[in-house]
Amino acid sequence: MTTRLSSVSKSLFIASLALPLIAACGDDEADHDHDHDVDASTSTPDAEPADAGPQAVAIQFAARVGGTAFACGQTYTGIGSAASDYVGAEFRFYVHDLALVPAGGGAPVPVTLDDDANQNAAAGLAMVDFEDGTAECQTGNAGTHTAITGTVPPGSYDGVVFKVGVPFALNHLDPTTAAPPLDATGMYWSWRAGYKFLRIDGVVGGNPFNVHLGSTGCTSATPETPPDTACVNPNIMDITLASFDPSADTIVADIGPVLATVDVSANTAATAPGCQSFPDDPECTFVFPLLGLAYQGTAAGSQALFTVE
Repeated sequence: MTTRLSSVSKSLFIASLALPLIAACGDDEADHDHDHDVDASTSTPDAEPADAGPQAVAIQFAARVGGTAFACGQTYTGIGSAASDYVGAEFRFYVHDLALVPAGGGAPVPVTLDDDANQNAAAGLAMVDFEDGTAECQTGNAGTHTAITGTVPPGSYDGVVFKVGVPFALNHLDPTTAAPPLDATGMYWSWRAGYKFLRIDGVVGGNPFNVHLGSTGCTSATPETPPDTACVNPNIMDITLASFDPSADTIVADIGPVLATVDVSANTAATAPGCQSFPDDPECTFVFPLLGLAYQGTAAGSQALFTVE
């Protein structure tokens, strides 16, 4: 009797020792499952990537004459083939189809423009304006616009492309009723001729020497009637600039190199002052090739107006 009781007691004692171990194992398993659930819900590989949204950009422009910053009324020396004194009087141009080139290559990515008084998002058109309405610059207003702003998809970019001009579908509107920035009457010729894509004016010896770029060979019934078909000479500049960082670099427009081979102190009789795109203007045979455009048998050269800094 005594021996059997001792055996039972021994069995109960061993069981009592085993119970805490079983409980401990159960707690470890529960803790492990709990920790696993937390890790699964927060682990990086399973998480959805956050949508960064559009990337804001501001494409900076600067205007110069022979390497010196443009200002209304300022005199610049050594301009043109005769090294003349040139007084700044106007500096504006239209830009459309602005796009950035992805780093590493690929098709240019269009910039979606912001809307303001100098940019039209729906048209993809902007005006870059350095004319401030003071001194000799009196064809515009006090406002300037030296950066084109908008958005692109998130990414890294190292080049820029754009056109200087106004698309044909918009080039023959009425500027008195057109939406900005096509409401600038100082950048307009007529319904038939359309807009001045680029207007850079100077005064040399009291006489104007102007560079006005626009379409020619546009036909319609009267000068006040828009053409129905494309102009013979669209005269739109296609610009490609490599090694351009939109977050740090500036696009410089310098009229000095464009005027380097023409005598800005003289002008052919019975022609518009300077080069204003019209046919049979000898001054344009010097200017157009350096805008990257052909002109009446004179071949286009490499454009010298725009560089990157």
